[in-house]
Order: sequence, then C-alpha cells, then structure tokens
Amino acid sequence: MQNQERNTIVSQRKATRAPRKNKYLAVTAKPELFPVTGTFNESKKKFFEEVGNRQYFESKLKLFRTVSFLVGFGMLVFSVLSLNFLRQSTVALADRYSYFFVILAGVWLVVSFLFQKFELTTYSTYHKGFSALLKSNAAVLFLVVSIMVLGGLHNLSRVQIFGTVSALFLTETIAFIIYSATVKKALPEAKFPFSGKDLRQYHFSFFLFFADFLMLTVAFFAFYYYKRGVFALLPEYQNMLWLSYALWFVTGMFTKKFDVRNHKNIYHAITPFVKSFFIIFSMTAGIIYAFHLFYLSRMQIFGTFVLWFGAELTFYFLYYLDWSEMQRANDVQTVDQVKEVIESEKKVTPDITFAPQTEGNLVSLPAKEKLRHVYLKDRPTLFQFVADNIDLEKFDINSVKVLNTHILYNIDILENQTIDLIINLHRINDFRHLNKYFLAVHQKIYNGGFFVGVVDTIETHRKQIFEKFPVLFARAIYPLDFVVRRIIPKLPVFKKLYFFVTRGKNRVLSKAETLGRLSFCGFKIVASQEIDNSLYFIAQCDKNPSLVRNPSYGPIIRLKRIGFNGEPVYIRKFRTMHPYSEFLQEYIHEQNHLEENGKFKNDFRITEWGKVLRRLWIDELPQIINFFQGDLALVGVRALSEHYFSLYPDDLKQMRTKFKPGLFPPYYADLPKNFEEIIVSERNYLEQKMKQPFVTDVKYFTKAVFNIVFKKARSL
Repeated sequence: MQNQERNTIVSQRKATRAPRKNKYLAVTAKPELFPVTGTFNESKKKFFEEVGNRQYFESKLKLFRTVSFLVGFGMLVFSVLSLNFLRQSTVALADRYSYFFVILAGVWLVVSFLFQKFELTTYSTYHKGFSALLKSNAAVLFLVVSIMVLGGLHNLSRVQIFGTVSALFLTETIAFIIYSATVKKALPEAKFPFSGKDLRQYHFSFFLFFADFLMLTVAFFAFYYYKRGVFALLPEYQNMLWLSYALWFVTGMFTKKFDVRNHKNIYHAITPFVKSFFIIFSMTAGIIYAFHLFYLSRMQIFGTFVLWFGAELTFYFLYYLDWSEMQRANDVQTVDQVKEVIESEKKVTPDITFAPQTEGNLVSLPAKEKLRHVYLKDRPTLFQFVADNIDLEKFDINSVKVLNTHILYNIDILENQTIDLIINLHRINDFRHLNKYFLAVHQKIYNGGFFVGVVDTIETHRKQIFEKFPVLFARAIYPLDFVVRRIIPKLPVFKKLYFFVTRGKNRVLSKAETLGRLSFCGFKIVASQEIDNSLYFIAQCDKNPSLVRNPSYGPIIRLKRIGFNGEPVYIRKFRTMHPYSEFLQEYIHEQNHLEENGKFKNDFRITEWGKVLRRLWIDELPQIINFFQGDLALVGVRALSEHYFSLYPDDLKQMRTKFKPGLFPPYYADLPKNFEEIIVSERNYLEQKMKQPFVTDVKYFTKAVFNIVFKKARSL
C-alpha cells in the first residue's frame, strides 16, 4: 500500500514538470555525407559512385604533385641557364652564380610549399592560379634579394637576377595556361565541402594604426641615435624614413593587420603582423639591391625593422588579451544581471513548490542509501556532513545529481527546475566564471533545493603544500605559489595573462569570496566544513534571493549605507575584506553574533593586511571624499549597513536618520565596550545634538581626537 502511494506521488510530480527535451540531439546529430534518397539500392549505388570518384581524384592529386614539382624545377633550371646564356654567352655557371642558383632553388622550394604550388586546388580557377604564381614569384624575388643584401653578395648582375625570376614567372604562367586549356578539362570535378568565406565581423582600429606608426618611428630614431649619437637625420636617411613609412602603410593595408577580428587564437591574430614584417623587410632589401643603396647602414635599416617587429608583437599580444577578454562572455558581476538570470527561470509549477523537507512527502527511491554506498562510498566524511545538514530520506534518487566536472556545459544541459540536490565533487577553483556557474546551478534546482560543492581556500591550500613538502621547502615555495595563484589573478593587467595561460584553473579563492558569491547569486549558506584539506559547503536555493547591491572588487570600495533621511549613501573605504564579503554580513551574524565591542565575532572576511589598515585607521581615509561631497558630516553617528541598522531599536533608527552620519562617531568619544553600550552612547549623543548641535559636535570631536591620538582608540 505504501509503495502504491509513493508511486502515485512520483507520477503526479512527473506530470507537473515541463516536458523534457532531448538536448543532445542538436549537439550530436550530424548531417549525412551521402543522403539516402529513393530505394536502398539506388542510395547504395550512388554512395559507391561518390566513393569511387573520390578515390580516383585522390590518385590524380598524387600524380599532379609529382609532375608539377618536376615541371616547376625544370622551368627553374631553364630560367637560370637561359638568362646566364643571354648575359654570359654560356650555360656554364660561374662560381658566384652557382651560389645564386643554390639560394634561388632553396627559396623556390620553400615558397612553393608555402603557397601550395603543387596542389591541384590552387589552380581551380584562372584567378586563383595566376594570383598564386604572381605572389609566389614576388616572394622568391624579395627573399633571394634579402639574403644577398644581408650576405653582402653585391657583385652579381641585377639584370640577371631580376630577369631570372621574371623568366621563371613567365614560363610558369605559360605552363598554367596550357594546363588549363588541356589537362584540367579532362579531370573529374572535385566535390569537397565548401568552407566559405570568413564571415566573422571585424573593424579597422585607428588605435592600432597610430600605435604601430609610433612604434616604427621610435624604433627608427632609436637605432639612428645608437649609431650616430644624434637625432638629426642625414638627407639620405630622411628619404629612407619616408620610404619606410610608405612600405609600412602599403603592407599594413595589404595584410589588414589593423583590422580587429574575432580570431581563433593568438597565432591567427599575429599572422598579419608576421606577414607584414617579412614583406616590408624583403621589399626594402629589394629596393636597396635594385638601386645600389649599399652605402646605407644595414644595421640601421634592418635593425629598425627587427626592433619594431618585436615591440609590435609584444604590444599586440597585450592588446589581444585585453580585447579577447572583453569579447569573451564575461562573468555576471552586477545585481541586475543576476536578477535577469533568475527572472528568466520558468517556474514549472507556479502554485506548487517541491520542497524536499515538506512533512509527509514520500519518495519511491530514497537517496540516502545510494549516496552512502555508491556515489559517496569513498567519501564517508563528506556523506556524513551532507546527511547531518540535509534530510536525505526525503529526496528521491532520481532528483539527485552527483557530478565531477568543471565544464559549465555539463551543468547547462540539465533541465531547469528539475533537481532537488546537486553535488559537484570537482573544486570550483577550476571554473573560469564562478558566478555563471553558481547561477547555472541555481536554475537547475527546485526552490528550496540544495547545492553541495568544494573549494580550495587560502587556508586549505596552504595546508596542502605544508603536508606535501618538507617544512623548509614549503616555506620557500609557498610565497611564490601565493603570488601566482592568489595575487596575479586579482591584478587588472596580469590577470588577463593568467587566465589566458591557465584558462582560469587552479586559482586560489578565499572562504569569504566563495560564500559571498553564493549569497550574491541567490543561495543561502547552510553549512561549511573542512574535509581532507578542502572546504565543502552546502547552500540552499533561496526562492527570493536578497540582492541589494553590486559586489565591490577593487582596492577602493563603495559600500551602501543608511544616510540622512534614510536615503542610501555609498561610503568609500580601502578594502580590508575579501571580495563579495558584504553579502555575508547576515550569515556571519547568525553564525557568530557580536563581540563586546559591537563587531562580529570570528569575522573571517577580514584579510591579514586589512587588520593592519584598520589598526592604523588607514581604511577610513577615502571617506574624506564623502565628506566633501556632502554625504558625511565631520561628527555624527557611524554610517551603518542595512543589516546592522536592523539590529537597532526602532526609536533610535528614527533618531539616527534625522542627521548625517559622521567621520568621527561618538564611539571614539565614549569608547563603549559592547553593543548595548554603543546603543546608549549614540542615544545620548543624538539627544544632546537635538538640543545643542554645534556645542555637542565640538565636545565629541575633541574627546574623539584625544582618544585616538593619546589612548590609541581604534575600531577593530
């Protein structure tokens, strides 16, 4: 009878859920290479015809590569010998022209492979074939001339060198025309997938244009000063500078290196810069050789290009990191973005909330035993931690997901609002965008459901290092490890390089930031515990998350406080807490309550260097900006957060909002020892101020300064 009741409840529960969609279909389904049409025999016949055609075509490709190489090399030899005969009246090469032939043959072979001159598809159309021949021969000419200029081979005939390459281009063009008119027509048509043009959006960057121009100018004058000790250019070097500008502009427009595109990776991004460098380098060498400008310093000219190219690559690498980071889907950082995600969740049952803790809720397959004996079999301490904080008897195993993944896609493919409990055994340190991850989990869980995760915090990571290595060695490597994994991911410029190299993995997080992010994303922190030198947490999906402000991440933070007439003011301070700590104030109060001085007990949100700033009163200095803006008075009650303000008696709340908060609160004048005394101190101050505002402020200001200077009063 009990089983029937359970099955009935499960059936009703499934009936109220939104229909599941096969999300794998769109991912795994692939179009057929040869679609089946007509009868099976017709499709089979068509398939083998296509395969036979492809095999025949591939055999022709191999033959074409061999023949084109032999014919091309023959035309190269013919061009060299024919020009040598026209100039020297003999086909026998002199020693210096033998060197020229070896250089030419080596360059020709390399360029031919780069431009795919031995591939059949290169000559599929007249335009493609002629363009490949023209570009490859131009590259051969400029590379050969560059080698000769840099090698000091000035005693060769320019007419013979330029004529040889021109003859090679002419003979290759004639051979291509003959091939197109005869052999090409006899080959079967190639049927390969069409890749299409690059349709990714791009735009011309004037910033890159002027930055590159400046780098070239600086490199030219830097080398000139290095060679001559002055910046005033001689007439011939003035002409060389203008020529460099002209070549720089032409090659830049030709290679489109100033176009900002959504490149696949950094290697594709710098390719136009590499092409531009080699083209301008080779063209300059060709101009020097063609016009016998050997009196110019080669170090000055080519050293300028090398220095410019190095600066160009360094600059663009940093620019690419910054631009790609902006183009990449960034993490959710504001309350409005969080609300937008949460509001986009479609509640499958608006009138019913499947709360696992509901009294009398029966399940067909309780999750507790399977979690104990299967999923968490090797983690008994973790199972006990979960079981102590969640009633697993009221969970159906079908509504529980145990994962071990750091890939957000594995979370996204789960259906929204279909799970009671998600346990991810992979540490959150390897997720690039933590808020997106937490919000994705939030979307998958029923209202009132739970999320169990794990993180390596600063404390647990330190314990791991000191347990793994000897003490002396651990003390030596821990500071470096802390800088790499903790500090660099927080720095504005270096963090982009860190995320580019590591893809966001292995960074160390603080306990406060982890729990604060969870609270920011709409979770209520239930419990946390260190297990095997890792921090495990349990968070509950809150139906109505309280998101009232944006997280503060920089060194100077703006904290929302209750101001004059109850209006919000944003108080500036130097950061003394871990990021996202402001979202944990209610949690800290519930867990630890207040100390005698009115501060939170065991407040793990405060950093070690933050404690130093508070002792020296440095963290309060940015409030001077609020004072000049009119948000704060010189003397007045402390500006409080909404949660801390809610702890005050109602009558004192009303009294507080009648005056502006102040830089010097009555706390420093009366030095109360506990929260109750703080209430009495502020009440006395406000009552006196209502009667004698100016006199009261002067009296309290004098006492506060005296206590701060001589009694070392501090707000710890």
